[in-house]
Amino acid sequence: MNRRWIPWMFVGALVFSGLPMPFAQAQSVVAISADRAQGLIGVTPIVHLWPGYGTNLSFLPTHEHIVQVWIDDPARVALDFDEPLCPAVAESDCVSGNPSVIHLRRIQGLDFEHLPSASGTLLTVITEATNGERHLYEFRIEFGDGDPDYHTVAVQPSSPIHSLFGPGDVRRGLAMAASRDLIRPKQDLWQRLQNFLELTQQGLEIPVAAEQAGVSQELITQLAEWGARARDDPPLTSSDR
Repeated sequence: MNRRWIPWMFVGALVFSGLPMPFAQAQSVVAISADRAQGLIGVTPIVHLWPGYGTNLSFLPTHEHIVQVWIDDPARVALDFDEPLCPAVAESDCVSGNPSVIHLRRIQGLDFEHLPSASGTLLTVITEATNGERHLYEFRIEFGDGDPDYHTVAVQPSSPIHSLFGPGDVRRGLAMAASRDLIRPKQDLWQRLQNFLELTQQGLEIPVAAEQAGVSQELITQLAEWGARARDDPPLTSSDR
């Protein structure tokens, strides 16, 4: 197969990948893909609240700001924002900001005799991107007990990887990069990429797996493109796509 290799492109991707995200603190931050929260793939994501602790829902990674929020059970969940968010019918002295983070806090609701108590509620969020496009997100709010498993849920941008690419392409592209000595198995980045592949095998979506493994989606895209070009070559391993 005749293909041109541009090693400096891979070096640039390595630099852009940055330092590994400190997922020794994985209990502090969990990632959810924007596609899933918008209902385009998978099931509605769950955000947990624990007694005495707040949970942050962050749209900072998507560069969107929040324009409207509904919580179906306001008697059990209090909302706050990193910047003011005025209600639909705004008071004269209310000046809206451009909030990107919702702080959710569990509060003591009222118990009514003979009425069942719901295990959770629904949070609906409308955001606006920098290009003016609006998105609707939905999250199931559930209530946990004991110590929290995390404190922040970060909504991650949709994967830039073409739908025809897959983890097998990334694995093949990584092997090709190693064969050209652009990356070595003893390097930390190699191990992070192996972690990414393991997470995708466990069923995690690509942007979430990349976030948890501490690698950039730009690097994953570069490897996937290289691997896709080499599909007509003999497979590198039996597990390749």
